[in-house]
Formats: sequence, C-alpha cells, structure tokens
Amino acid sequence: MSRQNFTQNLRLLCSYHPSVAEVSRRLGMNRQQIMKYLSGGAYPSASSMRRLCDFFGVEEYEIVMPSDQFRDIVRLKPSLPISAELAPPVVSSLLKLAAQQSSQLTRYTGYYYEFRYSFTTPGLVLKSLINVFESDGLVLYKSIERLRRHGPGATPQPAAGTDIFKYLGLLLQVGNRIHMLDQEAIMGEELSHMILFPPYRSRISTLLGMKMGVTATEAHEPIAARVVLEKIGRRVEVRRALEHCGLHPADADTVPASVLSYLDEPGNGGPALLHAHPGPKS
Repeated sequence: MSRQNFTQNLRLLCSYHPSVAEVSRRLGMNRQQIMKYLSGGAYPSASSMRRLCDFFGVEEYEIVMPSDQFRDIVRLKPSLPISAELAPPVVSSLLKLAAQQSSQLTRYTGYYYEFRYSFTTPGLVLKSLINVFESDGLVLYKSIERLRRHGPGATPQPAAGTDIFKYLGLLLQVGNRIHMLDQEAIMGEELSHMILFPPYRSRISTLLGMKMGVTATEAHEPIAARVVLEKIGRRVEVRRALEHCGLHPADADTVPASVLSYLDEPGNGGPALLHAHPGPKS
C-alpha cells in the first residue's frame, strides 16, 4: 500500500511543476527513472527517496501516507515559485529579499525542537518539531505540534492523527533578526510569527526569541511568549522525534533547565504569556 501511495503522491507533487522533464532537470535525476516511479514500475532507493523528499519539501513518512491525507498536507504549501510581478509591492519585496538570502539562510536548515509555554493550556510547555529546508530558491519550514500530554495527570491518548497540527512558513532575516512566518496547513485560519536572535557562533545549537500567535480557544486572543529552538540535527528519525513532542510539565526532565530558565526569565518580559484583549465594547 505504501508503494501505491508513493506513486499517487509523487504524481501530485509533480503536477505543481511545468513538466516531469523540468523536475528531472532540477533534481539532476534521469527522466526515465522518474517516469518509472510515476508509473509504479520502480520504487526509489533510500538515497533517491531522500533526494525526492528534499526537493519537494516533504518528509519521507509523509510521501507514503494515504493520498487524501497527503493532499491536505501539501494543499497550502508554496510548491511553485511565486511571481514577484503578480504580488503586491510589499509581498514582492519580502519574497525577493528571502530569495536573495537563501544561500546564507541555508545554514539554518535542519531539525529543531521548539519550546514555549502553551498558548491554550497554562503552565505546560509545548515541545514541537520544526524542519527548516530549502525549496524553489527559498528557505521554508514545517512545524508539527502534538497536543498530547506527558507526565503525571496525562489524559488518555487521542486517536491517531487527531492531536497533530502542521504549519508551513517562510524564513528570512530583516534588521539582523530572523523572522519565521507561518500559516496553519489544513484550514489556513492561523498565522504565527517568531522573531529570533541570530547565533553569534558559526555552529547553531539554540535560537532564542519571541513567538506571537492566537489562542486555540473560541476567543482567538492574540498572545505572545518567549521561545527557544534547539537544533537536533540535519536529519532525524521523524517518528521517534515526534514521540518526545507534546505538552510537558515545566519541571519535567524533557524540558532542559536552560530552556526553562529562558522561558521564565524575569524582568523585561513580565509574565510568561502576554495576552491581548479586545477591550470594552463601545
């Protein structure tokens, strides 16, 4: 079944490009070989699978998912380059800047754990997985959140897939700060924005900053919190990494002391979470 899913999903990904010949040229792969994959006559080796997934900006476990689920994942992904001429000037300017920076921003590619206090479940730290990758001349990222609880008092686990939320976004640098802007990938009803300090060493281990978004409650209140991105490698076993993701008690061993110290840092930031309210009705 996974081979059949792969064939259907690869056809979908190729449909976002002008032709199979264009895909093979940009991949540096033989066109006949890709046609065999598309017809189901061959299945890629491990190295070829990695090349395909890196090119299309998807995970290896995603490309063999049932096709209806996979279609939802890629539906809002900017798989094709966006024409600057067709975009409003401010959007065009940002996209051009992001494209110009792609070579220097590739240093951030890889997998990270994101730590911040949950916007919706006070007192718990949300640990998520982020994959930063290059695609179509831009540096993009995918964030995966799992809302299952870990530790004492954890509730029974939800049905498979119901506790996972995915976000797709763009990374760029403005004014010596890293900006990460994303949109929720299924319904498209949430935007979030991280502003991070660039590392002062050539080796990237952690990125620190602030994240803004909205709560998942009916009120959808604007909210902000400190955030820490901890780099875990260029390649990871995604399923295993996701097992560590979810809502954790702040004093859990799964939340590093250095991370918690930053999230709880007193002084300028005030409370761990900063809510915005609509104010009194006029």
